[in-house]
Amino acid sequence: MTLPRQERHAIAATAAAVVVLAGLAITQYLRTSWPFAEDTPGKPAAAEHAGHEVHASYGEAPPGYGAVTVDPAQAEAIGLASAPVEQRDLTRTVRTVGVVGFDETRTTHVHAKVRGWIDTIQANFVGRSVRAGQPLCSIYSQDVYAAESELVGLLDHALDRPLDRPKDDPLVAAARRRLALWDVPGSEIARLEASREPSRTFPLLAPRSGTIVAKAAIEGAFVEPSTELYTLSDLSKVWVLIDLYERDAPYVRVGDHAKLTIEGQGAPLDATLAFLAPTIDEATRTLKARFVIDNRNGRLRPGAFVSAEMTLAMGTGLTIPESAVIRTGTRSIVFVVHDSHIQPREVTLGPSSGELYRVEAGLVVGDRVATGAQFLLDSESRLRASSSPGGGHVH
Repeated sequence: MTLPRQERHAIAATAAAVVVLAGLAITQYLRTSWPFAEDTPGKPAAAEHAGHEVHASYGEAPPGYGAVTVDPAQAEAIGLASAPVEQRDLTRTVRTVGVVGFDETRTTHVHAKVRGWIDTIQANFVGRSVRAGQPLCSIYSQDVYAAESELVGLLDHALDRPLDRPKDDPLVAAARRRLALWDVPGSEIARLEASREPSRTFPLLAPRSGTIVAKAAIEGAFVEPSTELYTLSDLSKVWVLIDLYERDAPYVRVGDHAKLTIEGQGAPLDATLAFLAPTIDEATRTLKARFVIDNRNGRLRPGAFVSAEMTLAMGTGLTIPESAVIRTGTRSIVFVVHDSHIQPREVTLGPSSGELYRVEAGLVVGDRVATGAQFLLDSESRLRASSSPGGGHVH
């Protein structure tokens, strides 16, 4: 059934009146129960309650935010807490991992300086300790055999001239020097000069004392100068190499101390940083840091896993609690508390130090920042900005 037009208009008017009355009732309820006070033109409501004037020194709120006033009686109910902005000495504790490695300054790669074949091997397994001058293997070389034969001939020729002494003959000296440059031991050259009999092989001697950590020498194998036969390392000192992330690199200095926990070694070792790599690893985005550790007892083995802990000094600066900051993508917002007046402020933050942030700009010593109810403050501040004349536009 279709109602007459006059009756339809009367029903619509009655419904509109009910909606208006309901809206007024809800508004009145929110005014009496919402903890944030309403502003009056030119002055916050909190100023009416507490006689507090808003100073111009508070500065302008960031775009998209507005100042908020809170009834002091309701501040505790919403969990509003604050903390002062303080000047502090900042430190950061860094925990990272690394590995025990060989001391490269005590490591030697052994090559033969002539072409030839390995005849016999004296140092025949990895892990064996050797002394400087100890034979590692014997090598047959046609070049060395020919040079020894030449030296014998020169010595015999010099003896045929009784006015000359063989050791002063320049040709003899040159032949002797050539053998020495090929790493033929001095004892072998002395034997040759005494016996006048060239030897089929000559011994390759260990250039330093240490442990064989790599071995490629095999009996009967052909070798040439590019062939690495042994790697020797003195393990009385070892390196510990740890990885530091890029963000920590500016605060690390040679001479800093660290606690190194080496897997299976029990108590941590106190160590001093000896070297920082000059480059960042592009794949891992980390910086290598080196510690030199005494290992005369032989307990530390290259390849062992290491956990490291360092405390880095980051200088002195203004700090605020981490809980005071609201990050909104590209901006960091805090709420500065002035009695019942709460002012949003954009700040520039530096690196974190534990549960503190370093403040580069936006705050001064003595300011107090909200550390509780920030998200409630954030919502109300945005609502104030959007409902104010010309509000609602956030940069």
